[in-house]
Amino acid sequence: MPTVLSSFKLLGSIAAGWPSPAEEELIDTLSLDEYLIQHPDRTYLVKVTGDSMEGAGIREGDIAIVERGRPVKDRDIVVAEVDGEWTMKYYQKKGASVTLAAANAKSPPITPRRELVIGGVVVAVVRKIK
Repeated sequence: MPTVLSSFKLLGSIAAGWPSPAEEELIDTLSLDEYLIQHPDRTYLVKVTGDSMEGAGIREGDIAIVERGRPVKDRDIVVAEVDGEWTMKYYQKKGASVTLAAANAKSPPITPRRELVIGGVVVAVVRKIK
């Protein structure tokens, strides 16, 4: 049975650009489970290692929320088994050809030689600042 997170107070919005006057007001309560996970029975978490997806804002140490069974579209970020090894990359399809591309120029694209199994689509990323 999945652990359910508590609901937290949603106190408004905050400018991440120029400062703006803000007053704390209770807007609503927000369950992180409900906000981040639509299909708990098809969802799992993975810890990110490496830097190949930094250009997509996904860093080493982040926790990726991955949904199995979701239809994969071109440019989705997927968790995939490629020729026996697991990776997280952009899914790119041109005609019958599929390539998995990194979001870091240092990492070359991957073209499956024998097998490609999609383990799910990344739907969110959680990062702990400190």
